[in-house]
Amino acid sequence: MAGSSQKSRWGSRPNFRDEAFVLRTHKLGEADLILVLLTAEHGVIRGVAKGIRKTKSRFGARLDRFSRVNVQIYPSAKPGGQGLANITDAATVATYASPIVADPDLFFAASALLEMALLFGDSEVFFLLDATLAQLADSTRQLPPVSVVDSFVLMCLEQAGWAPSLVDCAQCGKRGPHRAFHPLAGGAVCVECRPPGAMTPPSEAVHALWLLRRGRVDQAVEILRDKAIARAAHELLLGHVRNQLEAPCQAYGSL
Repeated sequence: MAGSSQKSRWGSRPNFRDEAFVLRTHKLGEADLILVLLTAEHGVIRGVAKGIRKTKSRFGARLDRFSRVNVQIYPSAKPGGQGLANITDAATVATYASPIVADPDLFFAASALLEMALLFGDSEVFFLLDATLAQLADSTRQLPPVSVVDSFVLMCLEQAGWAPSLVDCAQCGKRGPHRAFHPLAGGAVCVECRPPGAMTPPSEAVHALWLLRRGRVDQAVEILRDKAIARAAHELLLGHVRNQLEAPCQAYGSL
């Protein structure tokens, strides 16, 4: 929701409001904070929130990592958009923080979710992140927290064109399912294309990922109730992301 240009203490630079999630924060000076935001219309924005770390700052209280907020943004005046924007106001739109911070499993899952949202960071991911945080915070959800995050990652991979092949051979396209899986090869591989080091995961784990990718949660739940299968599915997806996107995935890898 782009705003109009306004004159203020920031000069005549164009400013706008947008909805955002805080993905990451870094301390700056004694009271300021650098925010990494994923916005609904402008992708990832890095900006400074002045005085946010002061004890009495209502502004800071609204910028919880697990809340959807409406923020006022003044882009950097440096050429080419380099440098940090200024974040001057925030209003809460929706918050999922209370149930998430009260449960360690949910907290670590939500933190991994923010990490992965930054990895894929564009506006298309924003509403998917919103829906997934809401799912994590919902006490009636069917999937375990790690599988909720896996489902999010699969959808992000699909949007980005990096989704693993879970049935047909990732190399030659031979119809599957195939038993072998290799992250660097792009997923499932046939006997002829199987490279050295390919693994043979439980077929149920691959099938569970296939179901999650297609939104068949009710069927996936039946398989993922087995914690060993859920763990195997997560490890397969983690290996694929690390190899294909060359990302460390520290929070996601710690689930």
